[in-house]
Amino acid sequence: MADLEAVLADVSYLMAMEKSKSTPAARASKKISLPDPSIRGIMMKHLTKMNEVTFEKIFNQKLGFLLLKEFIEQQYEDCAQVLAFYEEIKKFEDLDCEDMRLKLGRNIYDSFIMQELLAQSHRFSPAAINSVQENLTSAQRSGRLPKDTFQVYSAEIREVLKREAFEPFVKSDKFTRFCQWKDLELNIHLTMNDFSVHRIIGRGGFGEVYGCRKADTGKMYAMKCLDKKRIKLKGGETLALNERIMLSLVSTGEGCPFIVCMIYAFQTNEKLCFILDLMNGGDLHYHLSQHGVFAEKEVKFYAAEVLLGLEHMHSRFIVYRDLKPANILLDENGHVRISDLGLACDYSRKKPHASVGTHGYMAPEVLQKGTAYDSSADWFSYGCMLYKLLKGHSPFRQHKTKDKHEIDRMTMTVSPDLNDSMSPEIRNLLEGLLAREVDQRIGCRGGGSIELKEHPFFAGVDWDQVYLQKYPAPLVPPRGEVNAHDAFDIGSFDEEDTKGIKLTEADQQLYRNFSLVVSERWQLEIAETVFEVVNQETDKIEQKRRSKKSESDSEQLITVSDCIVEGEIQRLCGPFLQTWQKRHLRLFPNRLEFYGKSRDGLVQKKGAELISMFDIRDVSPDFQRLQKFENCIVITLKTDQKVYLSSHVSSDRQTDRQTDRQTDRQTDRQTDRQTPRQTYRQTYGHQDRHQDRHTDRHQDRHTDRHQDRHTDRHQDRHTNRHQDRQGRRTNCVPFRSS
Repeated sequence: MADLEAVLADVSYLMAMEKSKSTPAARASKKISLPDPSIRGIMMKHLTKMNEVTFEKIFNQKLGFLLLKEFIEQQYEDCAQVLAFYEEIKKFEDLDCEDMRLKLGRNIYDSFIMQELLAQSHRFSPAAINSVQENLTSAQRSGRLPKDTFQVYSAEIREVLKREAFEPFVKSDKFTRFCQWKDLELNIHLTMNDFSVHRIIGRGGFGEVYGCRKADTGKMYAMKCLDKKRIKLKGGETLALNERIMLSLVSTGEGCPFIVCMIYAFQTNEKLCFILDLMNGGDLHYHLSQHGVFAEKEVKFYAAEVLLGLEHMHSRFIVYRDLKPANILLDENGHVRISDLGLACDYSRKKPHASVGTHGYMAPEVLQKGTAYDSSADWFSYGCMLYKLLKGHSPFRQHKTKDKHEIDRMTMTVSPDLNDSMSPEIRNLLEGLLAREVDQRIGCRGGGSIELKEHPFFAGVDWDQVYLQKYPAPLVPPRGEVNAHDAFDIGSFDEEDTKGIKLTEADQQLYRNFSLVVSERWQLEIAETVFEVVNQETDKIEQKRRSKKSESDSEQLITVSDCIVEGEIQRLCGPFLQTWQKRHLRLFPNRLEFYGKSRDGLVQKKGAELISMFDIRDVSPDFQRLQKFENCIVITLKTDQKVYLSSHVSSDRQTDRQTDRQTDRQTDRQTDRQTPRQTYRQTYGHQDRHQDRHTDRHQDRHTDRHQDRHTDRHQDRHTNRHQDRQGRRTNCVPFRSS
């Protein structure tokens, strides 16, 4: 059963990695939504305050460069040519083949520099032109064109773009989009819900490492989770916070392709989480156990790449202190990266003196407690690592001994066995690296990493090629495999160890500033995955909003400026034109519009009827009375159809009916009020004579009123019938309007 679970975990992990290489739309299971464009005002103030609204700051950001490029290509044709020149220079500088570099260099000169000279725009200095011409002339004889041939142009191109395009860019919609992305970046608050976590791929002193997939971009990462309770149990708070600081130092600014960098750091109530570059090729210790020892040529490849990783750290005054094969990870192409900076230390202000590291790789000065040291410790560990790759064991761990004290004793006293099977070059290198005295150790004589680069063992190595990872790796991890120990072999922590540990408010306060987003790496992730897709979707959403707003503004403009009059009217409708219905009328200079109304009294735009002034033949000059309505207007169309409109009902008959209804209501109210009043008075002993007199008076009034009303109704009916007959004799038969 355990084997089945391990297989399923591996399959899920491998499927996630394959999915991460598909299209961006398929990668993302959680969509990114940019804020409203109105955020521009707030972000403009914030970025200005932080001195971020400068050409250099925006041009050097991945998303800023891409948006500036889009703006220039759409708006400034001349600047677009200059920007294309800049991009070709960058391609030229990244080329390693001399023939291809020479060919591209000549093409750049013909396509851009000569065109500039012929156009006589004088954007670039004569010194830049002369410098390139001299290099091209020399290349005709030597066949080599230096990588920095066009470097002088790069600086001048930036000045041209800054002068001609940057200010318009800041005023454009593209800068608004930049503000939207920056607002999104500054408001990232990650939780476990932002990742899908897969199998365990490693375990350390405070926690485990898992493969994970970010939900909104689909990119695969490694998630290193440190248990806060286990940290508290071992008193490792300082180490955990130090790792976060060291990772931020090596991950910000210009990164190094040979160090595992951090993209995010966040925390939960129980975990500290680092989101790191995923290296799915396994580590050198794993491959050493699977592959066996490496040949000197293979060791040279790993030694060169690790050397550049250490050089990057030392340039930032960081001593690594834990260099060993298990901490050297391989990517899918076989290139290496240094991982796990938990023991790294900044020595820029004060040199460390703690005795930390892995026994068998620790330098003598590190083992001597109280002795200060710096990058010298890493060069000793570097020698131990190379020895193990060649021999399969540490130079100071004989017969697989696990006694730490014995290993430390041998490190301090015994010289390593460098037998005749090694070449003189690597034997000399190891002797220099494993020297117990710091001032005699190679790399510690004042030259740093240069001393190693110039050593005969690395003769013929092109360090630019190494940095660009152009040398083929001796071991390419097999695809479709996890390249790590089984999940059950890696194991897990015993939860009983931390069962009694309680995390207090003071413990949580230690990590209040733990969360971090490395801007450069987040922008690179976005640019490589969903940048174009999100921009396209946001453009569609904003276009719909603009269209709706335009329609609304257009309707409002027509209503306010063109509409002559609008209001409620009555229109004669029905199959026989006998029913008056309410309509909302809008009169424009060129048309009539009729709208229905909902039960709530709102004008309904759906089903509106329009009559063009072109279709109207005649309008009655005087008001007419029609179908018991006065103040009627008759509109005759060219099709002989008629439209009958009126403002209100005002016939005598209708008025009489309304008057009669009002009188009846008043009478009923009086009657209803009087009956309880009589009962009330009788209850309190009023005289019968007074009551009878009141009753007779009321009945007489009611009888007279009823007779008068009957007489009036009869007369009105006779009069209306006579008028209707007269109207039918004089008027034509009306048609129902279309």
